[in-house]
Amino acid sequence: KPITSYASNYNLFDILIAPLKESNFNKVKSQLKVIEAGFHKKALIAQDFGAYQIDIKNIYQRGGELDLTGNAILIPTNKNNKFWFRHLKMLVEKPELIKIMAENLYNTVNGRYDMKAVCEKRKNLYIKLIKEKKESLVENVI
Repeated sequence: KPITSYASNYNLFDILIAPLKESNFNKVKSQLKVIEAGFHKKALIAQDFGAYQIDIKNIYQRGGELDLTGNAILIPTNKNNKFWFRHLKMLVEKPELIKIMAENLYNTVNGRYDMKAVCEKRKNLYIKLIKEKKESLVENVI
């Protein structure tokens, strides 16, 4: 039996859907699904809510216009499953949009959320905190 991992499941599809019910709990969730979809170069249709709004530039504009610099589709929280289906169907019928969105999302997360970038941000934060603590200690001694 082949060993599979959570991440290997991303090889099984081209489009990730991430509905999210509007609630206080979901308001504080991370954008992990956005980051994972980006690194795996998958198109993303997500709820226009909470953390999913952080890194997403909606490819779908009001009136049906498409902004090909967008990296995902955001579905307003007041829309029903027919709206989700319509956008999913649009991607299936226009596979070139899947590739565009996937590449744009990859470009959004790459260099921002990879381990090297995250570790560099942490290092800089730790250096800043240590410097502030030292300055505070010196002020208290003087």
